[in-house]
Amino acid sequence: MKKGKKTAIGIAAAILVLGGVGYYLSQTLIKWKMMERNILPTFLIEGNDIIEEYPYADIEVPAEFRACSIKGIDFKAPDGLDWMYPDETEGIKSGIIVDNDDISKRTLLVCVMDKEEPAVLVEHFEEIGYFDKRMLRGMKKLGYEKPGNSHDFLYLCDTFDYRKCNKFSPSEVNATYKLMELKAIMVPTFLSYKLSDQEVDLGEDIESKRFWYDNGNMKSFVQQGTAQNGAYELVLDVYDVDDLDTWQTVMIIGNDIDTVRQIAKTVQIAED
Repeated sequence: MKKGKKTAIGIAAAILVLGGVGYYLSQTLIKWKMMERNILPTFLIEGNDIIEEYPYADIEVPAEFRACSIKGIDFKAPDGLDWMYPDETEGIKSGIIVDNDDISKRTLLVCVMDKEEPAVLVEHFEEIGYFDKRMLRGMKKLGYEKPGNSHDFLYLCDTFDYRKCNKFSPSEVNATYKLMELKAIMVPTFLSYKLSDQEVDLGEDIESKRFWYDNGNMKSFVQQGTAQNGAYELVLDVYDVDDLDTWQTVMIIGNDIDTVRQIAKTVQIAED
């Protein structure tokens, strides 16, 4: 073989090798850096990293709390709560009870919203390129499976830990990149309501944070924060364990942190 031809073959082989290395890096370390720069800042804000189990599930509920049931949701609450809008029979207003008609004296509110229509999150994201064979292969290596319903989809987004990814595995990096995109897209908004026209000092700083909670009767996501007047607020998105594609939102706001947490502990799906 002539020297010139050998040189050309050698150069071509070197280009192929370098091209392969370049493609490998583009699918691993380079893609990881892109994620760190472009995706992580979108959701790595206070309270929106990996969510933890709801930590107040063991709080003791006072024996004098009375049983309440609104729109298929059972819970217990202090006696004396009454309808905020007694004439309303539909919509959000029909699910609100408060401890005082006078807004200046109000210290507790519970709102049970209507059941949401079934979501099609998994199918929607499949249609636009997520959960393909490559992504599922990477998820399997990371120890995750494709979610089968709306609750499990959100639970995957909320609990996935990008730090588990092997940065040198193209399939893991691809799966992590797409899961982090989903996590950024699905960052929840926080409902907030003005409980009273009186500002409240809770005596401690409340961190805006999201949790998951499963009591066997229902699964839920719990958002902790403060209302517009400073009162303590918990917002529960509640899923029936027998129907994890539909949910109801339960909002509990009060001047006393323990009372709000005690009510939240008792929330469950009503028995037929």
